[in-house]
Amino acid sequence: MSRMSLHLSKREIKILLLLLDLEDSVTTKELAETFQVSVRTIKYDLDNVREWFKEQNVILQARRNKGIWLDIPDSERLTLKNEIIEVERFETYPDQELRVNQLIFRLLLAPDCLTSQELADDLQVSRNTIVSDLDRVDELIQTYGLTLNRQSRQGFSINGEENKIRLLMEYITQKEITEYDIYQIMSYFVQSGQQKKMQEVHVGVNTIFQTIYQVALKEMTSLLDPSLFDQFNYAEILSITLRVAIAASRMQLHHTVGAYKMLTNQKVLEQKQELPFLLMKKVFDHYELPLLADEYFYIYSDVFVANNQQDIVGLTEELIKDVSEEISFPFYRDRQLFTNLFAHLSLRLTKKHLFINEYNPFVDDIKAKYPQLFSAIQLASQSDIVGSALLINDSFIAYIALHFLVAYEKNLHEVNVVRIVYVCSTGLGVTSLIEQKIMEEVSNVEIAGFASVLNAADVIEEKNPDLVLSIFPIEIVNRPFIKVNPLPTEADLHSVQEEVNKILSHTKTGKVPRLVPRQQIKEKQGIETESRDILVRTYVIYEELLKAFAEKLTKEYKEAFLLHVMLMVHRITFDSQYENEGNIVKETLLTQHELVEKIEQIFAKNDLMVNQAEITALLNYIREGEHI
Repeated sequence: MSRMSLHLSKREIKILLLLLDLEDSVTTKELAETFQVSVRTIKYDLDNVREWFKEQNVILQARRNKGIWLDIPDSERLTLKNEIIEVERFETYPDQELRVNQLIFRLLLAPDCLTSQELADDLQVSRNTIVSDLDRVDELIQTYGLTLNRQSRQGFSINGEENKIRLLMEYITQKEITEYDIYQIMSYFVQSGQQKKMQEVHVGVNTIFQTIYQVALKEMTSLLDPSLFDQFNYAEILSITLRVAIAASRMQLHHTVGAYKMLTNQKVLEQKQELPFLLMKKVFDHYELPLLADEYFYIYSDVFVANNQQDIVGLTEELIKDVSEEISFPFYRDRQLFTNLFAHLSLRLTKKHLFINEYNPFVDDIKAKYPQLFSAIQLASQSDIVGSALLINDSFIAYIALHFLVAYEKNLHEVNVVRIVYVCSTGLGVTSLIEQKIMEEVSNVEIAGFASVLNAADVIEEKNPDLVLSIFPIEIVNRPFIKVNPLPTEADLHSVQEEVNKILSHTKTGKVPRLVPRQQIKEKQGIETESRDILVRTYVIYEELLKAFAEKLTKEYKEAFLLHVMLMVHRITFDSQYENEGNIVKETLLTQHELVEKIEQIFAKNDLMVNQAEITALLNYIREGEHI
């Protein structure tokens, strides 16, 4: 497929995507209302839209009193959508937000000051536009503690602490990178053995960063081993790669994050096969850069040191209490929220690799739909979390908000009819919210499972769903597929319901073969016996775990430990254990290998199989100092 030779505005791009999503016709009046412009403006936009479709050998159908529509198969719609998403960021007339981001990258990665005329020529806009954009740049960078320096006859530059400059670069990169970019990168990582060609990621265009980032992605591919996917989720792999590229870019311009002190324990890091170090060495060697200790610390721990003295139980209780008071909602009554949030914060604040700017596709949706909750969590986090200055950002808050949203919207389960696999980027608790939204709004469905972009193909093959939903554009799934937003919108849910109805009608006529039998629903008359058995089994496991932990168990956590074990047994019994991806701390499991074996034996003796994510969460109750 050729790239766009026709420049399109942001609104024209949105019209293209809307037409590809719609199976029915739409009128110019309806489009005008949707985009809040005049019918005449929409007609001008449609001239370019029609021309773009013509370049792709697609006819935009039109009929008086009916409107416009596309008469093409779903596979072609998906291909065209991917084409649009892939080029959207660099083939459109950039709006001010995009120009501001481009200006910041150019100013941060230029060896000397740049004049407004040089910037105007570079971005192909007027000098007056650039002057206006630079005011917005000044406004944005001040929130990061940086300043826009104006020097007479020399031009503009951005000044400030190096760690803050790099945080700003991370923020901009993660705003500019598209879902299609992420899908392409992760596919490239996973399928590297087939020597798949890597599409160029259009971030930091026309700066040294763009080339360095491509080198970092290529080197990461050569290092990645499937076993590492248990230690790092895809967001962390992207973050490591991004930080290496940022560090190399800034060092090329002689800007370091700390002192010029060499990294002394390189042999140890190499023997341990520490991924951040291995990637840093490959990229820095490529550009003949010194392996400085502070640069590795930046890449490895993201200039933020976890405060292991923080009482996570107390923090969890305080957060729930403060958010409850702020928005006048009794979250404190929900013990499941406490358990899930405690597990999330334990893993988040004690992880070996701590990434404060992790990519989070839910941020914009949550800020727009739940601003009061988002603000309440932000205030509570800043007040309650020790050393929160760097840690508390939109991504961190959004993941916590997902846990509160699960408690806020109670589950309503429908009869299982159409089985769905959902491909998303999930942290602990995220899947619960997505399942809840779908189960509440779409009838006759069940969630067969969730997958990340790393294991989507395997999960789809294993679960054999009737329908696949994904926040990423998946090219080949060999079954009905719908691309949805990270938090499904009303339009998404409507599309899902329509597809479910279509699948059901086909099933009734025998058009869809059922290859996987339904799971039998447990009879109601057995619930009393079953619940009694679970209670007895839980008590037995708890007593045995107390003996196994012995003096290692923090006494103050004993009651919380009981609650955790109860809910843990419940999760395992009903096949809803914590997901392994991103929730395993291998170092802790290895250090406590004897205790880990005892835990596995205790659960196996009671006919339960426990995974490593659950064990990792359980080990958070160990006394301080026992982790080492």
